[in-house]
Amino acid sequence: MRALLGCAGLVLVAPTGCAGQTETYCDTLRDQQSALTGLAEGSADPGAGMLGDGLAVFRDLRAEAPDDIRDEWDTFYFAWEGLADAFETAGTTPQEYRPGGDSPGVSEAEADAIADAAAELGSARVVDAGAGIQLHAQDVCDVDLGLDAV
Repeated sequence: MRALLGCAGLVLVAPTGCAGQTETYCDTLRDQQSALTGLAEGSADPGAGMLGDGLAVFRDLRAEAPDDIRDEWDTFYFAWEGLADAFETAGTTPQEYRPGGDSPGVSEAEADAIADAAAELGSARVVDAGAGIQLHAQDVCDVDLGLDAV
Protein backbone atom coordinates (compact mmCIF):
# COMPACT_ATOMS: atom_id res chain seq x y z
CA MET A 1 0.00 0.00 0.00
CA ARG A 2 2.83 2.42 0.88
CA ALA A 3 4.50 1.75 -2.49
CA LEU A 4 1.22 2.39 -4.28
CA LEU A 5 0.76 5.70 -2.49
CA GLY A 6 4.35 6.65 -3.29
CA CYS A 7 3.72 6.01 -6.99
CA ALA A 8 0.51 8.03 -6.83
CA GLY A 9 2.50 10.86 -5.29
CA LEU A 10 5.01 10.69 -8.13
CA VAL A 11 2.24 10.84 -10.67
CA LEU A 12 0.88 13.95 -8.99
CA VAL A 13 4.30 15.60 -8.71
CA ALA A 14 5.63 14.76 -12.17
CA PRO A 15 3.03 16.64 -14.23
CA THR A 16 3.40 19.69 -12.01
CA GLY A 17 7.18 19.57 -12.44
CA CYS A 18 6.84 19.29 -16.20
CA ALA A 19 4.30 22.09 -16.31
CA GLY A 20 6.59 24.27 -14.22
CA GLN A 21 9.52 23.49 -16.50
CA THR A 22 7.45 24.36 -19.56
CA GLU A 23 6.15 27.56 -17.96
CA THR A 24 9.68 28.66 -17.10
CA TYR A 25 10.83 27.89 -20.65
CA CYS A 26 7.87 29.76 -22.16
CA ASP A 27 8.59 32.76 -19.94
CA THR A 28 12.23 32.70 -21.09
CA LEU A 29 11.09 32.50 -24.73
CA ARG A 30 8.86 35.53 -24.23
CA ASP A 31 11.73 37.41 -22.59
CA GLN A 32 14.05 36.58 -25.50
CA GLN A 33 11.49 36.90 -28.31
CA SER A 34 12.57 40.35 -29.47
CA ALA A 35 16.25 39.38 -29.35
CA LEU A 36 15.59 36.24 -31.41
CA THR A 37 13.40 38.09 -33.89
CA GLY A 38 16.10 40.73 -34.32
CA LEU A 39 18.76 38.08 -34.84
CA ALA A 40 16.59 36.24 -37.35
CA GLU A 41 15.86 39.42 -39.29
CA GLY A 42 19.57 40.26 -39.41
CA SER A 43 20.80 36.73 -40.13
CA ALA A 44 21.66 37.59 -43.72
CA ASP A 45 24.06 40.24 -42.39
CA PRO A 46 27.25 38.58 -41.14
CA GLY A 47 27.74 41.44 -38.69
CA ALA A 48 24.39 40.86 -36.99
CA GLY A 49 25.88 39.04 -34.01
CA MET A 50 24.34 35.59 -34.53
CA LEU A 51 27.54 33.90 -33.37
CA GLY A 52 27.95 36.15 -30.35
CA ASP A 53 24.68 37.43 -28.98
CA GLY A 54 22.65 34.74 -30.72
CA LEU A 55 24.75 31.91 -29.36
CA ALA A 56 24.35 33.25 -25.82
CA VAL A 57 20.56 33.45 -26.25
CA PHE A 58 20.46 29.93 -27.75
CA ARG A 59 22.57 28.62 -24.85
CA ASP A 60 20.17 30.12 -22.30
CA LEU A 61 17.10 28.75 -24.07
CA ARG A 62 18.69 25.33 -24.40
CA ALA A 63 19.35 25.31 -20.66
CA GLU A 64 15.69 26.14 -19.94
CA ALA A 65 14.18 23.81 -22.56
CA PRO A 66 11.76 21.19 -21.26
CA ASP A 67 12.53 17.55 -21.94
CA ASP A 68 10.16 17.32 -24.92
CA ILE A 69 12.17 19.88 -26.91
CA ARG A 70 15.66 19.37 -25.41
CA ASP A 71 17.01 17.20 -28.26
CA GLU A 72 16.02 19.81 -30.83
CA TRP A 73 17.75 22.53 -28.83
CA ASP A 74 20.87 20.38 -28.51
CA THR A 75 21.00 19.84 -32.27
CA PHE A 76 20.31 23.49 -33.07
CA TYR A 77 22.65 24.97 -30.46
CA PHE A 78 25.60 22.65 -31.10
CA ALA A 79 25.44 23.36 -34.84
CA TRP A 80 25.71 27.10 -34.18
CA GLU A 81 28.41 26.52 -31.59
CA GLY A 82 30.33 24.45 -34.16
CA LEU A 83 30.35 27.37 -36.58
CA ALA A 84 31.44 29.79 -33.86
CA ASP A 85 34.24 27.40 -32.86
CA ALA A 86 35.38 27.06 -36.48
CA PHE A 87 35.68 30.84 -36.81
CA GLU A 88 37.46 31.11 -33.48
CA THR A 89 39.94 28.36 -34.41
CA ALA A 90 40.62 30.12 -37.71
CA GLY A 91 41.21 33.40 -35.89
CA THR A 92 38.65 35.26 -37.96
CA THR A 93 35.08 36.47 -37.77
CA PRO A 94 32.14 36.18 -40.15
CA GLN A 95 32.64 39.86 -40.98
CA GLU A 96 36.30 39.35 -41.94
CA TYR A 97 36.06 35.92 -43.55
CA ARG A 98 35.99 35.59 -47.33
CA PRO A 99 35.38 32.09 -48.71
CA GLY A 100 37.57 30.81 -51.49
CA GLY A 101 40.98 31.49 -50.01
CA ASP A 102 40.64 35.27 -49.87
CA SER A 103 40.95 35.47 -46.08
CA PRO A 104 44.49 36.23 -44.94
CA GLY A 105 45.75 33.95 -42.19
CA VAL A 106 43.04 31.31 -42.69
CA SER A 107 44.47 27.96 -43.74
CA GLU A 108 42.73 25.67 -46.19
CA ALA A 109 41.90 23.26 -43.36
CA GLU A 110 40.37 26.10 -41.33
CA ALA A 111 38.38 27.28 -44.33
CA ASP A 112 37.15 23.71 -44.85
CA ALA A 113 36.11 23.53 -41.18
CA ILE A 114 34.15 26.79 -41.54
CA ALA A 115 32.49 25.52 -44.72
CA ASP A 116 31.63 22.19 -43.07
CA ALA A 117 30.16 23.92 -40.01
CA ALA A 118 28.14 26.29 -42.20
CA ALA A 119 26.87 23.34 -44.25
CA GLU A 120 25.81 21.60 -41.03
CA LEU A 121 23.57 24.59 -40.22
CA GLY A 122 21.77 23.99 -43.51
CA SER A 123 21.50 20.24 -43.01
CA ALA A 124 18.07 18.64 -42.78
CA ARG A 125 18.83 17.60 -39.21
CA VAL A 126 19.46 21.16 -38.01
CA VAL A 127 16.71 22.70 -40.13
CA ASP A 128 14.24 20.15 -38.75
CA ALA A 129 15.40 20.90 -35.20
CA GLY A 130 14.85 24.62 -35.76
CA ALA A 131 11.41 23.93 -37.20
CA GLY A 132 10.57 21.76 -34.19
CA ILE A 133 11.68 24.51 -31.80
CA GLN A 134 9.64 27.07 -33.71
CA LEU A 135 6.53 24.85 -33.80
CA HIS A 136 6.81 24.01 -30.09
CA ALA A 137 7.19 27.70 -29.24
CA GLN A 138 4.08 28.57 -31.26
CA ASP A 139 1.92 25.66 -30.14
CA VAL A 140 2.89 25.42 -26.48
CA CYS A 141 4.06 28.94 -25.60
CA ASP A 142 2.20 31.03 -28.19
CA VAL A 143 5.50 32.69 -29.18
CA ASP A 144 6.79 33.24 -32.72
CA LEU A 145 10.57 33.04 -32.55
CA GLY A 146 11.25 33.81 -36.20
CA LEU A 147 13.66 30.86 -36.40
CA ASP A 148 12.30 29.96 -39.80
CA ALA A 149 14.21 33.00 -41.08
CA VAL A 150 17.53 31.84 -39.55
